[in-house]
Amino acid sequence: MASTDHEIENRVSGSLLKNFGLEKALENLKALKIRSDAITWHRCFGALNLVLVVLLFISGSVMAFNYSPVPGIAYDSVDFAVFNLPFGDVIMGIHHYSWNVLLVVMGFHLLRAFVVGAYKAPRQLVWVSGIIILVIVPMFIITGDLLPWDQKGYWSTRVRLSIIQSVPYIGDFIARFLQGGPLTGIVALNRFYVLHTIFLPVLLLFSIVIHFHFIRYRGLSEPLFGEGKPIYQISFVPDMLSRWLILFIITTLVLGLASRYWTAPLGDPADPTDFSYIPKPEWWVLFLNQLVAIFKGPFSIIGTVVIPGGLLCFMIVLPFVDKSSDRDPARRIAVMVVAALILVFMTGLSLMGFIEHFLQKS
Repeated sequence: MASTDHEIENRVSGSLLKNFGLEKALENLKALKIRSDAITWHRCFGALNLVLVVLLFISGSVMAFNYSPVPGIAYDSVDFAVFNLPFGDVIMGIHHYSWNVLLVVMGFHLLRAFVVGAYKAPRQLVWVSGIIILVIVPMFIITGDLLPWDQKGYWSTRVRLSIIQSVPYIGDFIARFLQGGPLTGIVALNRFYVLHTIFLPVLLLFSIVIHFHFIRYRGLSEPLFGEGKPIYQISFVPDMLSRWLILFIITTLVLGLASRYWTAPLGDPADPTDFSYIPKPEWWVLFLNQLVAIFKGPFSIIGTVVIPGGLLCFMIVLPFVDKSSDRDPARRIAVMVVAALILVFMTGLSLMGFIEHFLQKS
């Protein structure tokens, strides 16, 4: 009887897999071959990016079970989850530290791809899709800062909305759309919550799928000098998947331990009447904050639109402008100098912002 039940179960599960197309998908995954150097020390940034994104999705989903997107109650729900629920501080800490580390890792991933010329033909669309992901990730941070409804998140959002509002023609419309009116209240909190938990995750997931689609058909970039260990093909399941799972486990343990000993910050409840509160900008936006501080009045569009938009356009069009097949950095002096100047410019502005907001006494 037991064997008969087992056979029936196998037939049912097999039928379901076949009907939903999962059987063919599993066969394709088993047959999929990946370069043996896909996850190595010099290619680990892409895999680590995916690990951090998955951790953000998992920790965010767990936090959503205990969150109420209502001003006042939102803060209480976060406070209760962090300090009263088992491992609540770890879950929030993993979510907090994951996005900080993700921005750093994405920066290194982008820098490596640029230095080794991984944006060159035939991988132009791999580069462009990666830049799109780089633009989407900060939107999660911008929408997520308001959700705890604490002082820092509330007033940081007010500052960002005022900057958006200063953009000519469309700025005021975008700011009012995000707020749902002239004030940052319950409508704004709900809209930021919906963007953060529904629209942006769908957009990011779609962008990641597109990115991997281009990687699948355009391939990984070849070693710069063709030296090192021989490259061969390994199976995606289980070889590559097992490597990624090991990286996932190690990253989760490290961030979990960090969260246990250094609880993610949660300030005082938001007070919309406390106009004396001045939020300090996050580290990743210091250079943009300085641009806004430098260009004021009629020139504010330079700091809010022209320079950031110019940098974004430069990164997007780079593969189509730098058409040479040479990937050696020593033979790409012009583009390397331009990139170095941009990096120095951003670093200098960030240092200025750090000194102004964190070192100088108010």
